[in-house]
Formats: sequence, structure tokens, C-alpha cells
Amino acid sequence: MAPIKIIAKASSVAALLSVGVPAVGESAPQILLHCNGGKQAMICEALAQALNAEWPDHSISISADPKAQADLTIRYVEKHRANDWLSGHLNWRDADGLSGDGPVIEYSVMDRALTDSDLTPYAVQLVRSTNLPL
Repeated sequence: MAPIKIIAKASSVAALLSVGVPAVGESAPQILLHCNGGKQAMICEALAQALNAEWPDHSISISADPKAQADLTIRYVEKHRANDWLSGHLNWRDADGLSGDGPVIEYSVMDRALTDSDLTPYAVQLVRSTNLPL
């Protein structure tokens, strides 16, 4: 084989390794959003979207199964809910058993009831304010 072809092949391999291509068999870190459904269903959907926007390289899923396992499990803990106001925080636990709580975030609107579209900025603030181990 000519020396130029050997150098070209080595350069190609080095370029592939330097762009962060995952190793064969390596999967994306899993984030499980644990939701009880009911009134939390729409908040959980907004949280899943906010988590996906912050960490697009992670696999994010929603489950009501308390036995479901992931690299990181996140729960929304509701403190208060009214037609025009809600407050809560995120609680997390990683696969090693470490856990933590984010700050309580309050969200309210004036002169109307909260709508599903109001949950997006609330979810973004919850995600950004919580020191998740990612």
C-alpha cells in the first residue's frame, strides 16, 4: 500500500474519533420523568420538552411506574395548585442513589386561568433552576 493511502486512512480514523461518535454499543444516558398522571400529565409533558431542549443527547421518557429504572429519575413535586397559580419543585435520584431537590418555583397569571401553554415557561424554569447531575 502506498504511504499516502496509509496516511489518508489514519487521518480518516482520527477524524471520526475526534467528533465524538459514540463507541459501538454505547447508548444515550437515560432520564426518566416519573409522573403520576392526572393533573400532572400536562406539566410532565412540558418538563419532558424542557429536558429534551437542555439535553438533546439524552434519552428522555415519561413513566408512572415507581419501579422503572434510569440513569437519572426526576419527579415533579407539586406544592400548590389553583386556577391561576401553581408551585412545585423537581426531585431527582441518580442510578448510584444520590438524590436532591431543586428550589420551589412559583408561576402565576393575572385575570385568567392557567393554560397548557403557560406550563412551558414554568417547566423550563424548573429544569434550569435545578442542579441536575448531568
